[in-house]
Amino acid sequence: MTGPSGIILYDKKPGVTSFSALGKIKKTLGTKKVGHTGTLDLFAQGLLVVCVGSLTRLAGLITAFDKEYEAKIIFGEQTDTLDPTGQVVKTAPLPSLAALKKSLKKFTGKLMQRPPEFSAIKIGGKRASDLTRSGKEAALPERPIEVYEAQLLDAAFEGGDANEAAASNDCGLANERALVKSARVRFLVSKGTYIRSLARDIGLDCASAGRLETLKRTRVGNFNLIDACDEDTICASSLREMDAETARLCGLNAAYLRAGQEENFWNGRPLRFSFFEEPLKEGASAVFSSGKAFMGAVKKEGGRAFYEYVVPKSDEFLEAAK
Repeated sequence: MTGPSGIILYDKKPGVTSFSALGKIKKTLGTKKVGHTGTLDLFAQGLLVVCVGSLTRLAGLITAFDKEYEAKIIFGEQTDTLDPTGQVVKTAPLPSLAALKKSLKKFTGKLMQRPPEFSAIKIGGKRASDLTRSGKEAALPERPIEVYEAQLLDAAFEGGDANEAAASNDCGLANERALVKSARVRFLVSKGTYIRSLARDIGLDCASAGRLETLKRTRVGNFNLIDACDEDTICASSLREMDAETARLCGLNAAYLRAGQEENFWNGRPLRFSFFEEPLKEGASAVFSSGKAFMGAVKKEGGRAFYEYVVPKSDEFLEAAK
């Protein structure tokens, strides 16, 4: 027998590791075969797209999607971890609103970014964070990223009420010379972008210092946080099985086999376009039986079709594939 297979959208809470969040999902679904598509730091919250069963093969595809975050940046100080869990290593004057808005425009587009020293990136087989904690230098080279949007949502200013914020896209209600204590920014970024590093670099660019206070991931590709379950609401029905709509959300085409071609597909025989009900589209496709059971994935490239993977047979699967 095979276990459950599909995708779960999970709302991770701050203070919970991504690994612990997977434990809750494993227990709920009664399976060990799960994989997330991008870790969230302990202090962060928001969307984890979790692949279950045979769909763990799609984890790499979803990891490559663009991501959207809402971040609260504290100005005037920087911590070693670039988040609220670390030790303050630098203090500096607060930036003006004008300087912040100018910097956000500067940090939009294709950039080179140096990842945080406290990160899971490996150097010589060891995590950069472990090397840093042991007192060794974790020299991380810059790498290319892209920031598609950096939208200022609101800000808090020096000398104002703690709850007072100028809430508009450009904080136009405030004086441009007002000093910014904190700002909430929406970032839409490419794979591999560290929002902690953006907070650090924006602070430095404003002749100040910056770190994150909170971070929420609101979207991964076509998947949205608003559709996610959490530790209190997760149940077996939270699992989204692979169908044409889920395939679309995963950035895949949907291809259907002709009746009687299932065995050819399962046995890995050379792919022929005649296996499919309609012409195979360019790029990656989720493959379904004539009975609409998910069977695996293929890729069409340069006029040829290739197997990506095939879902193993099972009694339940054979019945669903009819």
